[in-house]
Amino acid sequence: MASKAPRGAGDRLVYLLKLIAGGAPQFSLGELAERAGLPVSSVHRLLQVLLRAGFVERGVGQSYRPGRELHRLASQLVAGFDLVRSARPFLETLVSQWHETAVLCVYSPISRTATIADVVVTPHPLRFAVERGVEISLPWGSLGHAILAFLSDGEIEVVLRECKVGPLTGRPRSTRAKMHEELALVRERGFARYYDPRYDIAGIAAPIFDANRQILGCMGVTMPSKRYQLHLEDDLALVVREAALKLSEMAAISHS
Repeated sequence: MASKAPRGAGDRLVYLLKLIAGGAPQFSLGELAERAGLPVSSVHRLLQVLLRAGFVERGVGQSYRPGRELHRLASQLVAGFDLVRSARPFLETLVSQWHETAVLCVYSPISRTATIADVVVTPHPLRFAVERGVEISLPWGSLGHAILAFLSDGEIEVVLRECKVGPLTGRPRSTRAKMHEELALVRERGFARYYDPRYDIAGIAAPIFDANRQILGCMGVTMPSKRYQLHLEDDLALVVREAALKLSEMAAISHS
């Protein structure tokens, strides 16, 4: 039996998840409750939360087992750490060549959002603020579109249904027809562009894939729109796309 279980519901949920991840391949409700040192009723209630999230699945009979979502998330975290380390030289090269902030985003299929995993900041004093750990919404900006364009039709539909107002601008997103037109262009080009002088934001981003062509995230550069027109746009887009392609190749090799 565990020596002492935490009291808060959130702490208990994390506590159970750790026990499940480090425990037997299958377990009963009573066995988990005994290991956790918690009432069976409390463990049952928390298990329902984990079942809905896919972190736990029903096993044989009345047993449970770690869920596929837990396994997938664990492997994605390992891949994500490798991705961040591998992407860093590419980000630094982009900044040294183009003097604009370079960003790496990692995609989460669970929340259907992307998180900024790494940033190399431009030396320019005038720059668009980008911070690690910030979650981005997929229907807006080059970073979001570089990921959204390569999701399945069903996933795209869910994202468009859930995200209707821009988090930065507060404006409604484009119509479905317009969005699908824009995403088709991203797939054709292999990169996404964004330019909005009203909010002084611009960017170019390209997708990063694993060995199975599943989207891992994207890499891009972001800048004030005032400076966007000073660059050779096509050249910058091609360099970003090439960097993302090389990173995708590295991800594929590491998981082959």
